[in-house]
Amino acid sequence: MATGDLVGTSGRRWGWRSLTGGGALLQEDSFRRLWLGRIFSHSALNAVLFVLLVLAVGEGSSSIKSALFISAYLLPTATLGTISGVLVDRLPKNLVLTAVNAGRVGLMFVLLMSSTSLWTVYGVALLVAVTSQFAGPAEAAVLPHVVRSDQLTTANSANSFGGLISQIVGFAVLAPFFLNTVGPQPLFFVAAVLFGIAAAFFLLIQHVGVDEIDIDSTVDAVRDVRSEFAHAWETLQRDTGAYMSVVIVVLASTASLVAVTLMPRFSHDVLDVPIRNAIYVFLPAAGGILAGLRLVHLLERRVPKGWLVGVGFCLLLASFLCLTLTKPFGGMIEGLTTLGPTPARMIAAIAFSTGAAFSYSVLGVASRSLVNERMPMEIQGRVFAAQVVLTNLASIPPILLAGLLSEAFGVAVVLGATTVVLGAVAAWTAAEARSRALARG
Repeated sequence: MATGDLVGTSGRRWGWRSLTGGGALLQEDSFRRLWLGRIFSHSALNAVLFVLLVLAVGEGSSSIKSALFISAYLLPTATLGTISGVLVDRLPKNLVLTAVNAGRVGLMFVLLMSSTSLWTVYGVALLVAVTSQFAGPAEAAVLPHVVRSDQLTTANSANSFGGLISQIVGFAVLAPFFLNTVGPQPLFFVAAVLFGIAAAFFLLIQHVGVDEIDIDSTVDAVRDVRSEFAHAWETLQRDTGAYMSVVIVVLASTASLVAVTLMPRFSHDVLDVPIRNAIYVFLPAAGGILAGLRLVHLLERRVPKGWLVGVGFCLLLASFLCLTLTKPFGGMIEGLTTLGPTPARMIAAIAFSTGAAFSYSVLGVASRSLVNERMPMEIQGRVFAAQVVLTNLASIPPILLAGLLSEAFGVAVVLGATTVVLGAVAAWTAAEARSRALARG
């Protein structure tokens, strides 16, 4: 059945269609396989990364240790970002995703057969980051090949809903369960199985845009990777709306990564919650993601996607600024109720993190849909790879600086300063892009 045949049907509908609007799309084979493959793959990846973070940081609350671990995970983009984008555009994307997850199966067996020493943890994290550098652009670029252009927002929203499921399964179910019971080793075996299932689903995806592999052309493209990547970047810059959408996602992701870096110390110093159980404090933020996924469909009919990205970013920054005031807001809640300091602060943190999740959900779906619509399909792998490269490279200095400064000045001051700086960078970049657009006439 083709995707287009679904528009007029009134038969089968998936029960969660009211949440994302994407239930009908799951009746199309290629999209359903992509969706299920992402859920299995991301569930395993989220669980493994959380466990590796806990192993790297230990039972303490050191922001420096978490900053070093996250920076090490982001580092491979400095050398592989441009190459991955070119390869994703030149190779069948289903084969790229299959190979990535097969490689992750191998990495899980490395963890199973070795000790979880600090060197092993960092080494595997680096190799997992390499696989993610290819998986992210491939997952984003394959979407226009398996759905129609008018279904991109629905498809991106459905993918984000799948991402939410994988976050809950990985972060809130698998990782805490194994860490608090039998330990991390059995988790690595479960993750290997999930990665294997994901590889099988990705292999079965059809209509991925590349029917034959031209080895000579691919090798030439890799050799000339700078010009190939520069061409995609120049094309992106000529579309001010798509360009600013990518930049804002980069800045929003940077803010989120800094917040994740500070999470262990925030949980310890502000909430008085052990790091391995901190995920349960932020789990209710899933409601914000669901609300964002549902509302983005209604909003896009009335508001241009570029505006959705911009407003979503502003709300995200506001939510992070409110998180820096968790103690004062917790004190207000404590004064109005019979709750103690910790429960009151947890309520405030839940409220603000839910707002941040809602905002990030809206701007993420709107941004991906905007790029899918406006950029030629043959360069989308490079465009999304560029977004990943910029996100990770731009994030490393703030992450390391935040980890260091939070030890001296506290989490609230560092998170607040980071939020203000990123907001100023967004405003300056928007002004520059507008100026270039006016100059081109």
